[in-house]
Amino acid sequence: MNPTQQVDMPIPEVPANHGYGIGLFFTLVLFIFSFSSTSNAASCCGGGASSGIILPKFNDAMIDMGFSNETYNGFWTNTGQYKDDPKGSDLLQRRINISYAHRLADQWQLSVGVPLVDNQNTYSGEQSSVQGLGDMSLSLWYEAFEKVTCVYRINGWESLKPSIYLGTSLTLPTGISPYSDRVDSSFDITGLGFYRLDANIIIEKTVYPYSLSWQGQYGYAFERPVNQEYGQGVSPYNKQLGNRNASTFSAAYTWFLPNLSMLTMTASHSELEEKSASYDGITDTSSGLEKTTLGLSFAYSNAIRDWIYKLGISEANEGSNIPKTQIITMGVSHVY
Repeated sequence: MNPTQQVDMPIPEVPANHGYGIGLFFTLVLFIFSFSSTSNAASCCGGGASSGIILPKFNDAMIDMGFSNETYNGFWTNTGQYKDDPKGSDLLQRRINISYAHRLADQWQLSVGVPLVDNQNTYSGEQSSVQGLGDMSLSLWYEAFEKVTCVYRINGWESLKPSIYLGTSLTLPTGISPYSDRVDSSFDITGLGFYRLDANIIIEKTVYPYSLSWQGQYGYAFERPVNQEYGQGVSPYNKQLGNRNASTFSAAYTWFLPNLSMLTMTASHSELEEKSASYDGITDTSSGLEKTTLGLSFAYSNAIRDWIYKLGISEANEGSNIPKTQIITMGVSHVY
């Protein structure tokens, strides 16, 4: 199977404060959080890392813990043709994602993400079980708005102003990659083996109780030297993954429950494209990948808005050079 990279989008969260304007802002961050949580896992054939969580505007710190279960059912070739896995195959990756965000200033924040990975695979009669650290991430975000932009109704152009987040994230190759020692196959992989720098943007508008959002990501992987693959020595060369583009459109609806808690349902459509890799500057036309994913998620918060619980599912329905996956996620966040 080909190494796989699952799109990882930033995950805004939920403020502990509540009230007229704060409740609407909470609708915004709960909405973005709920659909993002369906896509923060990475493929067992390629590792990866999240772009980081986003701290709500009225809080100083947040800790998030999530669990994902990613199963595989066949794959798409580099021409987009779908093929089943060999009979008897059972491919699975579980991940625990631990993240922390801290406010640096009124409109600036920093976050770190640490994934723990468990691969359990049976393929063509061969069994593999690997546990290890995935690729960690560091993220810096700027909130390009000073006031809450969520509204109950449209009253002129000012009420149409969206919330915009601008960020950058650095993926660190802390996981097990094809170029690590003691790696026998792609099923041992928990990381990509490359430093990657991403530029991220989130644009969102909430008119209670509806929300629409777009998230964009552009990633650049730094070239690295290679002298071994899957535990075997090779003639030294330099490899660079292709630039990646990711885009997610989402729509959400929020219910304010009688006990003052909130429930948000979100549907999302994500597109991921990674250009061809290069070896010593020569393009490998058989590499690169594309993937289209549909997701549905739910997020619930308590009355005082300091705890949030989420559940989501996403499934790839089209692609090239990538496995067909289904990801179930669940998690909890606490803000301070």
